[in-house]
Amino acid sequence: MKKLFFLTFAIISLIGCSTDDSDNVDATDPGNEEVNSVRLRNDSNFGNVLTDADGFTLYFFAPDAKGDATCEGGCADAWPVFFAEDLTLDSGLNAADFGTVQRNDGASQTTYKGWPLYRFASDTDANQINGDGAGGVWFVAKPDYTLMLVRSQLVGRDSNGVETNLTSQYEQGEEETFYFTDDRGNTLYSFINDTNGVNNFTAEDFSNDGVWPIFGPQLGELPSALDASEFAFIDVFGRTQMTYRGWPIYYFGGDENRGDNFGVGFPQAGIWPILNNETVEAPQGPDDNIEQTFQVTNNGGISYVFEFTSEENPNLELQRGKTYEFVVNAPGHPFLIKEAQGTGTSNTYNDGISNNGASDGVIRFTVPADAPDTLFYNCEFHGLMTGTIFIVD
Repeated sequence: MKKLFFLTFAIISLIGCSTDDSDNVDATDPGNEEVNSVRLRNDSNFGNVLTDADGFTLYFFAPDAKGDATCEGGCADAWPVFFAEDLTLDSGLNAADFGTVQRNDGASQTTYKGWPLYRFASDTDANQINGDGAGGVWFVAKPDYTLMLVRSQLVGRDSNGVETNLTSQYEQGEEETFYFTDDRGNTLYSFINDTNGVNNFTAEDFSNDGVWPIFGPQLGELPSALDASEFAFIDVFGRTQMTYRGWPIYYFGGDENRGDNFGVGFPQAGIWPILNNETVEAPQGPDDNIEQTFQVTNNGGISYVFEFTSEENPNLELQRGKTYEFVVNAPGHPFLIKEAQGTGTSNTYNDGISNNGASDGVIRFTVPADAPDTLFYNCEFHGLMTGTIFIVD
């Protein structure tokens, strides 16, 4: 670790013909303390936060996931750039965590752990923190975040190396999506075949950990938009892995740089989703309460095939109050339980259902007492792949 910079006290000797005591500076006077260009202040609500030399709070911007400063024009008027040409630091800060990025306008900007630093114009006095949470994209700069919430375009890379811009629904398209990264901007993922608190991917000898390394630091500070109670830890063959809403959390070994999110497309879109505030609770694993498990595959884009019958797209009968599992292995054919037949995601029925719309994973359905008498299953993209679900008492 590089040597930290500490506060120093300057003793100034003035040479002149005057003998007035006011010409002599008292080194013990706190008013003569030299302040560092980046300071560390303990706030009663936010804990340790970074400030500039004058005590004004510094901030991170969620769209800066790749480390580029993307707040420009009018945005930069409201959120002025912070740059310290001669960087000095309070005790507790590491010079190795700081850097400089060149902005598109040619100006320089100081970064912390790769995040460009900004002030907030509405912080009119030192020690104020009026900008945290603004627009859902501004967060007070802290030295001890465990993970961050960012917003960026998802660019999946499939098993053939083909890159595709994806929406938050893992469909081809342009959309900025919120998702979690670690404190240095590296994207975090879940695995669609995991269950609540259970890692179903990692091998006991960790031979596949290089492809999807587990994420397992201690839980420190979180952005104010996140709830610490939704994070937990599990043991994976003697190592600790963090979970969010029950989903074990992973890195992707194929992400080459901070801000990369290629894993959302590998080996195909939707198998390794990102995590954010929209992530649903992970489904519970198999137990003795499962009434029936359906193994579901597909015949091209023509039909769904169920293991228990030779009939394609068979009608099903489910009982209220019972729990059923659909183990779907139909890549490219999301299996949706719906209130009306038809492609797309409208009319989706989600009461009592986890992982609805999986194309390679487990859908669990505990049939509510007030479920309608008739539901349907349908491929999101192919209208021929459909059948009726009769709900009975």
